[in-house]
Amino acid sequence: MPRSDLVRDEFPTLEKIAYLNTAFCSPVAMSVYKASQLFLDQRVASPDGMRAWDETTEETRGLVARLIGAEAGEIAFATSAAMGTNVVAEGLSLGPGDNMVFDDLAYPTDTLLWQRRASERGFEARTVRNVDGAIPLEAMAEAVDSHTRLIAVSEVSYINGFRHDLRSLAELAHAHGGYLLSDSTQSVGAVRLDVREVDVDFVTCGSYKWMLGPIGTAFFYVKRELQDRFPPLAYGWKQISRYAYSQDRTRAPDVERCSFFDDARRYEFASLNIQGVYGLRAALQLLDKVGPAWIEQRTLDLNGELRTKLVEQGIE
Repeated sequence: MPRSDLVRDEFPTLEKIAYLNTAFCSPVAMSVYKASQLFLDQRVASPDGMRAWDETTEETRGLVARLIGAEAGEIAFATSAAMGTNVVAEGLSLGPGDNMVFDDLAYPTDTLLWQRRASERGFEARTVRNVDGAIPLEAMAEAVDSHTRLIAVSEVSYINGFRHDLRSLAELAHAHGGYLLSDSTQSVGAVRLDVREVDVDFVTCGSYKWMLGPIGTAFFYVKRELQDRFPPLAYGWKQISRYAYSQDRTRAPDVERCSFFDDARRYEFASLNIQGVYGLRAALQLLDKVGPAWIEQRTLDLNGELRTKLVEQGIE
């Protein structure tokens, strides 16, 4: 079966409409729908499904890592991309004399976070202005200096689709002793991302757009070597890898004797959206089946065709 037919079979919605708003939210793939339903069916059959939930979560973590060229231990799950952004903001402990750089094509969450934190804590949040809808690398470079602790961007802007060159931004940030944070919600699933190749330090990503996942399911990538420097936002039972109870189990566990996850699971402090994880696993399996390289090329080809036809109609 041609890959385009495989994709269409997954989306009954496309029999009725030409859907052009995945930048907001993807249509629901049948495999994702069935996986979400499977979770509920399993709960009806056996409400205590912790082992199956954990196995599915770890399998899905591995699929996310494979998609972006990471290790499973560098992936944390969250309800939204904002969680990861806030982990970075808190972990940096920016203050007077420090600055960070972002741009005016960023997602509102990022704009709000950095401006509010700058006001509260006395560091400088430098905004690079777009030029005809693009953020020139040279303009970013002009804003960066020896006091820049972070460059934060949306890899692809939700406003107009502008795409940053993450590799060049990582080189720029690292040359000045800073980090690069990418919100890749508008790109992962549509175009390929290899975190090793571009050398990005942090990636936050909601899954409900081009990844075809459920709403309320996101991931946060943190380089392994940076995890000890960036503590969790909060603490809870989910971070404990092994409990230390009293022999008779008549008291709560002794936290001082418990073992804790030492990888990205440290950022998962409470119950996850397990039904969402089931759906995300199916979405990732679908992306893998169709092929990220094919998806990227198809996406770029369709964009090019649209641009050509718009120009032919006198629209620039």
